[in-house]
Amino acid sequence: MTVMRDAIDTTTLGWIKPELDETLRQARQEIETYAENPGDTSRMRACASHLHQVHGTLRMVELYAPAMVAEEMERLSLALQLGQVADRDDACSALMRGVVLLPDYLERLQGGHRDIPIVLLPLLNELRAARGEPGLNESVLFSPDLDRPLPQDLPVPATTSPKAVRNSAAPHLAALREALTAWPEDSTPIDPARLANAIDGLLGDVVFEPVRRMLWVASSVAGALRDGALSPTRSLRQAFAGVEREARQILSDNDFSAPRSEPAAEPTRQLLYHVAHSDGRHPALDHLRETFELDAHLPSESELEHARGSLSGRNRALLDTVSAAIKEDLLRVKDTLDLHLRTGQTDVADLQPQVEALGRVGDTLGMMGLGVARNVVLQQRDAMREIVSGDRPADEGALLDVAGALLYVDASLDDQVSRLGLPDDKADEDLLASESRKVLDVVVREAIANFGDARQSFVAFVETSWDHAELVEVPRLLDEVSGALRILDLNLPAGYLAAI
Repeated sequence: MTVMRDAIDTTTLGWIKPELDETLRQARQEIETYAENPGDTSRMRACASHLHQVHGTLRMVELYAPAMVAEEMERLSLALQLGQVADRDDACSALMRGVVLLPDYLERLQGGHRDIPIVLLPLLNELRAARGEPGLNESVLFSPDLDRPLPQDLPVPATTSPKAVRNSAAPHLAALREALTAWPEDSTPIDPARLANAIDGLLGDVVFEPVRRMLWVASSVAGALRDGALSPTRSLRQAFAGVEREARQILSDNDFSAPRSEPAAEPTRQLLYHVAHSDGRHPALDHLRETFELDAHLPSESELEHARGSLSGRNRALLDTVSAAIKEDLLRVKDTLDLHLRTGQTDVADLQPQVEALGRVGDTLGMMGLGVARNVVLQQRDAMREIVSGDRPADEGALLDVAGALLYVDASLDDQVSRLGLPDDKADEDLLASESRKVLDVVVREAIANFGDARQSFVAFVETSWDHAELVEVPRLLDEVSGALRILDLNLPAGYLAAI
């Protein structure tokens, strides 16, 4: 699994998000106007039109969970227009939550964080409840990539004749139905081996690849169930019932090899959901986890917390606002220390307000989850408190140390805010990447400056009718860039410069 394949295409989202934000803003205006004048149902028709546009755009960029939210909002808007909603105020409140929270969630994705659909489930169910619809299960938002190649060792169908396949599959379908009948909904199946054998038999009859994929997944899960690696549950039985229903429908069709809309996808997805959320160890289950990369669909607790934060007002806009306020407080403290040093003041009691200011900044950083910055600020607060109380000399070195530490917090605050919610290992990787980018930026700027000076030397060399003195500095300029490139392990361009 590569980062490029897994990551949301933030570039594409960056192109469309301003338009999405504007469309959602227009939808919000329609909702507000309708709430003030419920008799004007045309507002809900216009709102549904805006939300339909959002839904289609999100589907186009394959952000299916946010698209489901937009779709439910569109349906609720139409239900309001038609007067099919019992509690109009609750419905309007649910729509307002949707148009406010959806941009925040998309903003989180644009920042490079993972799409974690499960955090949208409460909003989805709130929108559905407003229409009187039952809530969705979290498995609905589980969407692994089902277009994975089948194992090469699967049994090859003995025949492709529809009639022969139907005749061959009939006893296996009957056995599968009997095995499910002998599996009460709230207890253990009487004969799990028969369930596995029936599915294995069907796998040798089917030609259509999506159905073969479904039967292969079902065969693997049934084998793990037979061997005791999976616990029999009511929902697992329902997934197998979906397999039986899909297989019976496709095999009873007159032209069962003809593709239908997303055939066999739902039973396959439900079975994989059980595998992803199971701790059972079994070779067949491990193979499924590896093939469909199921571990990547289970977010860590820190990722869940960050994703939930994006839907509870702790979005980037708020973090940036708080960060700017913290920077102002830090700058004020630093300026006070600078003024104290430059004017040679001796009354350290004047610094007491800065001790209290640093305490407030530390508390704010703690609420934002920026533990490292908070610790640095609190250390400087304690140092300032010792200076004010006379327990520590108020010399220039001590005050400069405090000011330097505050400068570090100020300079690193943006990077720390951008890493909020990342797992520790990812946060470390992101920090290293950020530092690498900064180093590379410095190198590039210096290289461009050296190239500019070298170019001027070449121009001067030509304009002075080949005065070789104009080229004296060129080897040094290029050698400096070459050395920096070698430090960055960019040996090929460094070699080019050496040749020049």
